Amino acid sequence: MILSRSNQKNQEGPYSFQDRFHDIKRIVIIYPEQLKWLRIARYALQRMYNLPEQFEFLLLVPKGSARSTLDISHEYGDMVYAPRESERIAIQGQIAIFNPDILLQLEPEPGKRFTKLIHSLNIALKIGFGSENSGLNVIYSQNESGFYEKNLLNLIALIEMKVR
Repeated sequence: MILSRSNQKNQEGPYSFQDRFHDIKRIVIIYPEQLKWLRIARYALQRMYNLPEQFEFLLLVPKGSARSTLDISHEYGDMVYAPRESERIAIQGQIAIFNPDILLQLEPEPGKRFTKLIHSLNIALKIGFGSENSGLNVIYSQNESGFYEKNLLNLIALIEMKVR
């Protein structure tokens, strides 16, 4: 066997989340469906909404849920958590028109249809709760003994890296 040095691979630097988060301006947030998780998410996300950096948000919330008045650039949309094909296409279209840089998927117990929707979205950076098959770049898991608010705060800390 002959080993040749001519085909050496270029050295790659370590992966940096800070570099990946540098150009974030538009964020889609899918709030959780169940009221117990929704309340926690609304409370925890206030920390992100108060960051000195100005983001634009598309907030997808359960149909019929209260929509808080926020002092940030945002728009609301209805979320379907087990979307059929026509509903999935409508949600994909709404998200595509918004043209986000990042997706935050906060539903701690995503079902198969929901996961299929997330997987099909053409967004470079998707973070949230799900399985390894969910199409997310950064995955948080929520088990019975997990602390949902701590997971959300860790997720928000990734966004805070942009403003440091």
